This record gives sequence, C-alpha cells and structure tokens, in this order.
Amino acid sequence: MTGSASRIHVRIHGLDIGDGFPVRIMGVLNLSRESFYKRSVVDAGGILERGREMIARGAAMLDVGGRSTAPNVQPISVDDERARVVAALNALLPGLENDKVLVSIDTQFEAVAASALDIFRSNGMEDQFMINDVSGLHGDPNLPKWIADTGTPCIIMASHGRPGDSLGVGQTIADLQQSISTLRSLGYNVCKKAIVDPAIGRWIPEKAPPYDLELLSDLESFRVIGLPLLVAVSRKSFIGEVLGETDPENRLYGSLSATAIAVSKGAHVVRTHDVTKETIDTIRMADAIRKKTYEKQSP
Repeated sequence: MTGSASRIHVRIHGLDIGDGFPVRIMGVLNLSRESFYKRSVVDAGGILERGREMIARGAAMLDVGGRSTAPNVQPISVDDERARVVAALNALLPGLENDKVLVSIDTQFEAVAASALDIFRSNGMEDQFMINDVSGLHGDPNLPKWIADTGTPCIIMASHGRPGDSLGVGQTIADLQQSISTLRSLGYNVCKKAIVDPAIGRWIPEKAPPYDLELLSDLESFRVIGLPLLVAVSRKSFIGEVLGETDPENRLYGSLSATAIAVSKGAHVVRTHDVTKETIDTIRMADAIRKKTYEKQSP
C-alpha cells in the first residue's frame, strides 16, 4: 500500500473519491425492522421516495441493507435478508435509471450479493453497483472470491473475526490490511475498487466508547492504508453514552459534531441516516477548514 503522504484516490463507476474531491455523502436505506434507530427503517413501498429525497439533497451514494448487526439483535436468515433486499431493489432501481448515484448493498453473504447483482444487471445498472461488507470478508468464505471474480467495487469494514470487533487503532488498521491482502491474493485490483471503514460503533459489548473516541481522534493514522476512508458515526451508541442520550432520536447534534471531526481528520465518505441541510452544511464547513479553501455555492 502507499504511504500516508501519498494522494488517496479511487474512481468507482465514474465517481472520484479521495483527496482533492468533495466529501461524498452516503445515505442509509435501512430495511431492517430490528435496527437500533427505528425512524431510519424504510420498506419497499417507500424506498424510492426516500432514495430520491437523499439524492436531491446531495447524496452521491446510497447504502441498502436488510440485516441489523447491532449487539443483542436476533439475527435473521440469509434467505430473509435476501428477500428484503430483492424486494427493495425491484422497487428502487427502476426509479433511479436516470441518476448516476452509486448503490451499495450492505451484506456479508454471497447469496445476497449475487441476487442483488442480477437485479442491477436486469435494470442495466451494473455500473452503479457496490458491496459494503461489515464483516471484513469474515462472514461468508465464498464472498471474497465472488467479489474478485465479478470485479465488484467494495467497502470493507474493519473486523477481526466478527463484524466490527477490532479493538484499538493498531488492530483496526492491521485487520483492514489483512482483508485487503485477502482480496489482492485473489487478483482483485484493490487500489482501484476499494474503500475502507474503521468500524466506529459498539459492534460488540467490549467495544466501549473510548475505543470509538480513539478511532475518531486518530483517524489520520488510517492514511497508511492508502485507500479512501468511509466513516459512519450517525446516531451511534458512543454518542448516546457521551451525551447521556439513550434514544437515538436525540443524537443528531452529537452526530454532527462527530461528523465534523471525522471530515476534518480526513474522511472521504460520510455514511449517514440524516441526508439533511444540517449534515451537508457540517460536512462542507469541516471540509473547507481542512482544505483551507472552498467551492462557492450558488444562492
């Protein structure tokens, strides 16, 4: 991998992501009724409207997920996850045919990824398809080869064995590098197709808020990987614990503060439930401060 001083950049389906480009916003389209943030849940009947709203407000990427990986949530079967994703994509994709937004499928499983790719292909939208694997390629032994064989662009979240269980900056970087090495060994062009996610959040009970605060504080350390960095802090439990807010509904301002820090320290993509003026203004301001310049916006 390139060193921390090198310019970080990938172009995924025509979208430039990395140093020198605007911070890209990824809107969450959450199909999981088990989610920790109930207001974020959308069904197939409402997904197109919400997706269009996010695009109109500035989202360059949408993330569609059918499974909650929050601690203590009863897991659903792969078949149930696939059914949710298939129904949602059949409702969503035909309405996005004129948009060049990237759509990632948040899954750990080849069966879900393959079914999703079939739907993208049938809609002539394979050039907008990505995979977002929160297991760091540990969830399904068949998925890494499938990603390599299909050449699908991917987001890899740091995981040691289970989704998000990396503890500390050093282990998180090492686990991301291991996942990247797995893909490279299969002939996958990591440097042109991959984004990494440091897995902020209480993915396992042991991952107390100081771990997340450390990841945010030391985010520049992840430049050593040489790939664009996606950060997802939206309404997460560490914000609630710091602020004493048990209800995710009351964590917007904490999310905005954490987002500003993440962008100022080098996040290239922000994954959020809240594609709103508040989030967009926060990202633009933090990005301008970091770059010491800005692009003038039309009134």
